[in-house]
Amino acid sequence: MDEERYDQSYCELTDSLIRADHPFFFYLSEIQMAQAELGKAISSAIRLQETRAILDMLDAINGHLFDPDEQLPDRDRKMLNHAENVWLDVKQKLGQGDIRVASLLTASAHMRNAVSFLLIARGDSEFKGKINDYVIKYMTKLSIHTYREAIGHVLL
Repeated sequence: MDEERYDQSYCELTDSLIRADHPFFFYLSEIQMAQAELGKAISSAIRLQETRAILDMLDAINGHLFDPDEQLPDRDRKMLNHAENVWLDVKQKLGQGDIRVASLLTASAHMRNAVSFLLIARGDSEFKGKINDYVIKYMTKLSIHTYREAIGHVLL
């Protein structure tokens, strides 16, 4: 009688069973949480086009991991290449109780966490060559862009 194994899960990227607590699964969870937060931000019906664009970019960047032919459209890639990390005071925005701002800031934080887990996973020999700099670079830049969108400090 086969006994179920809860300490391993199937990984689509490596096409193998790996530890269930592998950083790659934490990466996937962070992406799902970022997507959920972006969904909440969309439900606010404020700057819908911009928020949906962030969700689309997140999907394209994540999709590149599984299909290297999937890439950001040129205009999005160029826009993200100009994203610079800046410190902005979020206390005032959050103090106003703006759900969109809170959701975008949370999505941005989840993207930063996702990058961290991806960097850890990339160190695993089984993932060698499967996680490229494109995903790391543009996920980081999208996190910055999302943060700036939350604050209203967006490069036009």
